[in-house]
Amino acid sequence: MNRLRALFLLLVVGCAVSTAPPRTISISEATTSSSTATTTAALEQAVTTVPSTTTTTIAVDFRTCAPEEQTLLCEAYRLIGEKYVDPVPDSTLAAAAADEVEALDEEPSRATGECLIPSPDFVAVCQEWVSEGVPYAVAEEAAVWGLMNALDPNSAYLDPAALRMLQEDQAGSVEGIGALVASEDLNAADPQSTPCSVVSENCRLVVISVFDGSPAEAQGLLSGDVFVAVNGQSIDGWTVDEVTAAVRGQAGTSVSLTVERDRREIEFHIVRASISVPVVESEVVGDVGYLKLNVFTDSSDSQFHDALDRLVAAGIDQLVLDLRDNPGGALFATVQIASEFFSDGVVVRTIGPEDEEVYDADDGGLLADSSLPVAILVNRGSASASEVLSAALQERNRAVVIGDNTFGKNTVQQRYGLSNGGALKLTVARWVTAAGTDFGENGVTPDIAADLDELTVDQLVLAVSDLSGWS
Repeated sequence: MNRLRALFLLLVVGCAVSTAPPRTISISEATTSSSTATTTAALEQAVTTVPSTTTTTIAVDFRTCAPEEQTLLCEAYRLIGEKYVDPVPDSTLAAAAADEVEALDEEPSRATGECLIPSPDFVAVCQEWVSEGVPYAVAEEAAVWGLMNALDPNSAYLDPAALRMLQEDQAGSVEGIGALVASEDLNAADPQSTPCSVVSENCRLVVISVFDGSPAEAQGLLSGDVFVAVNGQSIDGWTVDEVTAAVRGQAGTSVSLTVERDRREIEFHIVRASISVPVVESEVVGDVGYLKLNVFTDSSDSQFHDALDRLVAAGIDQLVLDLRDNPGGALFATVQIASEFFSDGVVVRTIGPEDEEVYDADDGGLLADSSLPVAILVNRGSASASEVLSAALQERNRAVVIGDNTFGKNTVQQRYGLSNGGALKLTVARWVTAAGTDFGENGVTPDIAADLDELTVDQLVLAVSDLSGWS
């Protein structure tokens, strides 16, 4: 989605609805309060007919937002125009917003009141609102969802519930069943590396892993299970966030899940619990330290530091850093973790529409002055921050990268709060390495290609030792 500058215009539109044949919305008045003039004739080209449902006359004002007005649609529009990495035409944004309002499946009622729009292109959004007859707040939020459909897949609207879930994830503690899920687009060449947002015949939600000791593990949920229903309701047509919100809930409450496994459906009744997300896992195998980083949360850099400190104190001679299936996360934590391995120079550069930002390593890393051999394990599930870290250490010849090409996510997202308690997550820049390499198309290419799936930690360390030539 993107947003161009909001125009300050007043467009007063009245529509009369009767039992007579459908009537065309007409513009009775058009005035401007800015230097941008919008003519009545130009707007009349965009009007549509509204179905007749009642003898009551319904008057709806169509007006562009003033700069200081904090309405959801206009807020989102401004943020996209100011922050999004690429320019997007108003016509594209407006069409996507109108499509989403048109697709609403709500009990119709009379649409009354004022419809605020970011620019004249968005008159169609108001027309769809009147046509659908849904509460304005519902139509406006749907329009914001539509805006995001016009942007890249990594940008998203987070309603208040989704934002709370994301904040819980980043804090490292959630209440739920203890399973990690991911969406897969079956129409894509590589479904497992191609996310989708709305569950359908070709977009499915799959269990990637279950946490040790979690309710999901206790009830027998397995990696590879495909979500079908929650509490007896089919999730077809639900967004991924809606499914996640329905599965999560207060510890001690229960949820029923139906999954597909080996072409048959299985139902689970699971009591939710407080789950501590395993950000870091570590152990010593012989003289090799094994450290798995599952996600980059707000606290992952401190947890990583503590785990690495314990391994170094144990006298390890080599380190295996496992970033397989790590989807990324906080950029700040990524820079801090990279700083454990080198204490000067650039970790990553981000390039936005108007400027470039450089992130330098910090002093004092545990292995910054060490020649301890390091191997980083990656696969197609290693994305975003995992790629930044892998590429930075690979480019500095500080680590050998082993596995498969990574996901290839070269964009940076930032979150912006909205007045309804939700937020927009917008792509604001693209990242490159210190040397200017962009891994957006093919991902980070490993130094040593290897299939390391389905190995125990002991087997993994042995395989890495053989592949890297450690004695």
